[in-house]
Amino acid sequence: MPRWMAHLLVVVGWLLTPAWAWAASHVGLWLGALVALRFESPVVMLAIAGAGALVCGFAVLWTWVRFMRHLPHLLSHHMAPRASEEHAAIAAAD
Repeated sequence: MPRWMAHLLVVVGWLLTPAWAWAASHVGLWLGALVALRFESPVVMLAIAGAGALVCGFAVLWTWVRFMRHLPHLLSHHMAPRASEEHAAIAAAD
């Protein structure tokens, strides 16, 4: 994989972080609202739905940030060697 593509993937991945958090909180709100329908009090319903959004949003955000911190290491195994390192990589392969 070319180095520019690996750097582009890292940048795009970090730019997707807020989108993942927003989508996860939306799903958590929806799931929390489904659970909250079993209660009578509107305040309890809102609290349960909000807690579902908070838990899902932070869980996905935490997981995504941990993945993005390891992404450069994962991509480095697939990147082409730099031009200055090409001769050393070819000599090591022989």
